[in-house]
This record gives sequence, structure tokens and C-alpha cells, in this order.
Amino acid sequence: MTHEELKIQVQALADAISSNEAVKTFANAWLAAEGTDKQAELTKKLGSIVKQNIALIDETIDFMSSPTAADIFGQETADSIRTHAEEIKAQGAEFCDCPGCTAAKDIIDHLNEIK
Repeated sequence: MTHEELKIQVQALADAISSNEAVKTFANAWLAAEGTDKQAELTKKLGSIVKQNIALIDETIDFMSSPTAADIFGQETADSIRTHAEEIKAQGAEFCDCPGCTAAKDIIDHLNEIK
């Protein structure tokens, strides 16, 4: 994974509404530190941070079935996301495929290439 590819994925983490606030804060700090020693320091922490942002498909289904998800997203949206998650699980998905989880998974898959 090149630095530019990593930058795209970190930006996706920052932009995803599904990313938790700690991940968004980290991603924005990483992006703001472009080309500095601070970014190199933050890059060392990236693996543990993205692992906090990725959801197993069963976690997504469980959460979207909860009253909390209905409160956050509205019942119709929560039901739609849950149905989608159930469909991709039936096709073999292990992780949620929202933008935040997709970016986290891509970074996790390339951790050994990131310095």
C-alpha cells in the first residue's frame, strides 16, 4: 500500500459517518500531520486504531436490531442496514461493508506494508 493509497483510506475513516469519534479524531490528526515526524508516530498506532473501527457482520446485525440503532438512524434506516447486513452475511461476508469498516479492513489487510 502506497502512502497515497493509505491517505485515501485514512480520509475515508475520517469521513465515514460510521467511524467512531476516536477514530475520526485520530484520522484527522494523521491527515493534518502529513509529511511530519508526528505522522510517522501516528502511523505506528494506526493498526490498533483501525481494529477499533471494524465491525463483524454479526455485530452490525445485532446493533441494527437494537433500539439504540433505531434512535440514532431511525427505524427504517436501521432495518434497511440490518437487512443489507443479513444479505451480505448470507453471501459469506465476515465484516460490515460500510465505508468506515471497508477502509479499516483495507488498512488491516495491508498493515505489513505500512511503515
